[in-house]
Amino acid sequence: MIIRKKELIKICDRFLCDKVSKDELIHFARTVMFDDEDRYECDGELVEEILSQWDNKQAQHKINKTGIKLLRNILSEMN
Repeated sequence: MIIRKKELIKICDRFLCDKVSKDELIHFARTVMFDDEDRYECDGELVEEILSQWDNKQAQHKINKTGIKLLRNILSEMN
């Protein structure tokens, strides 16, 4: 599965609607970043960087409504 910007936008939307938790975002990012079976692939450096940040313990404080809303807007404007 290729993880594209539009999938990240959907994930952000789900987080903002309280359908996905912060822990679930972190788990998803970790699953994609450390996929030994090559089931997932990031579509571009931006997608990979976002998932890397979600998996980074020092950056996880940014996973909140304000941070995800900002990220979602940036991703939407890039399409």
